[in-house]
Amino acid sequence: MGITVYEVGPRDGLQALPHVVSIEQRTELIKLLYDAGLKEVEEVSFVHPKVLPQMANAEEVFTGRGSSLVLNGRGFNRAIAAGAEKINIVLSPCESFCMKNMGKRYQELLLTYHTFLNGYPKDKVRVYISMAFGSPDSGEFSKNHLDIVVRDAKMFGDTVVFADTVGVATNDDIEFVADLAFKHNMIPALHLHHKGKEERALSLIRSGLFAGIKEFDTSIGGLGGCPFAKGSGSNLATETLLKYLEVWGFEHNVDMELLTKASRLALELKSYEATSSPILWAKPLKSAGGF
Repeated sequence: MGITVYEVGPRDGLQALPHVVSIEQRTELIKLLYDAGLKEVEEVSFVHPKVLPQMANAEEVFTGRGSSLVLNGRGFNRAIAAGAEKINIVLSPCESFCMKNMGKRYQELLLTYHTFLNGYPKDKVRVYISMAFGSPDSGEFSKNHLDIVVRDAKMFGDTVVFADTVGVATNDDIEFVADLAFKHNMIPALHLHHKGKEERALSLIRSGLFAGIKEFDTSIGGLGGCPFAKGSGSNLATETLLKYLEVWGFEHNVDMELLTKASRLALELKSYEATSSPILWAKPLKSAGGF
């Protein structure tokens, strides 16, 4: 069974930092990830730099090989003009998360995506479902509620990414969402946050593998976490998952020695000294697309 490790460090990872990383460092990180053999990399998000300074100058960073996050028509047009083909969008069953993160209510998001993705190839779109396993504001979501969200996701893309934004998913939850995706003839993927214990996320990935999930988001050096969800923790480190895949008997075709260079850079970028300037927020963030 072929496994896809979907690298999100250059976008979801760097976005969570409290400071701005230079264009040169972002570009170098992306290059190192491809050099190591990773095939799927979320490189940038096309959002207004006043909303998310970490993702400013996306056109200068984007290589055209990877994917980009877009949240509205303007971002989509920028992405296409920059040569993007692979597009990521975000939905959430949690209304408050939709408002804090995307600046729109759920139904408004559906209408917005429909305006620019109608007719766009679905095999080029991944639809993230943030807070898929529960929200501090909304609690757990009913099976019927999630079924509706996955059905809506199918309007735009072939892949649905279930994001455990605040680290509350159980092994049974993973099996359920996998079955839900297959029910709607969609490709399921997982994006898992953890609170310092990667073994929990790894346990959920094992459950995903047994349930037929073959695509997993990771972030080099464990960069990331959602800035719009208090206590969301970190992303699972790419190097950690790859090591465990080897132990579990899966091939990944990534050069681990080359990946170490990317991991070292990611760790450097976590420190303030490696960056150009801190971010001084004048007002609460919104419309940035954290998972």
